[in-house]
Amino acid sequence: MGKQRIGKRKKGQREREAMEIVTVHRLKKYFGKGEAQVKALDGIDLSIEKGRFTAIIGASGSGKTTLLNMIGGLDTPDEGEVIVDGVNLSGLKERELAVFRRGKVGFVYQNFNLVPTLTVKENILFPLSLAGSTPDQRFFADVVQELLLEDRLNAYPHQLSGGGQQRVAIARALIARPAILLADEPTGNLDVKSGQNVLGLLKMSVETYHQTLIMITHNLEIAQMADRVLRMEDGRLKA
Repeated sequence: MGKQRIGKRKKGQREREAMEIVTVHRLKKYFGKGEAQVKALDGIDLSIEKGRFTAIIGASGSGKTTLLNMIGGLDTPDEGEVIVDGVNLSGLKERELAVFRRGKVGFVYQNFNLVPTLTVKENILFPLSLAGSTPDQRFFADVVQELLLEDRLNAYPHQLSGGGQQRVAIARALIARPAILLADEPTGNLDVKSGQNVLGLLKMSVETYHQTLIMITHNLEIAQMADRVLRMEDGRLKA
């Protein structure tokens, strides 16, 4: 009986680990020293399930963006570890982190971050160009159709509306089929209607492509559309 119970516990642990695409242990990141020290992350423990939409809310300076940057391999912690899709980011060198970001993470920013001298098609394929990868033409066609970009592939970013530019940014984030999508206030620079459309497209990416989406937002209405809502305050997660 004892061996059977141990076997069941190990099996259950493996199943939970298979469901968790992001695991964060005792994560700390401090800025400054003494009385001026800011505890951006003050001992965060977190696990996020694969294929879910998680929203992170909190006031400015609460640590949301710092946490997102840690998960995306854009910053390194003072203590603790981050594991994304089986990759432990602790100790990875900058070149290894760059490879991780290209292969595992899709980023969607508030300011779009498109290359103004590249066409829509070139912007979408840009991550693959950096990696020297050949695009999957069928997947590319599927993504641009879903994001209503078929007729704008030869246009330049300045020829698109804000909502159009954000659709291009989403397509660019999806094209390498990353393990996770990280979105930092993706509707912050859009009007209400465009913001709702972009949010709908991000949710579609979760449902259609089985993506894991982690989004920072100040908008409580947007947060309520997520599968899970996390609140940060003074570098800590609050219940």
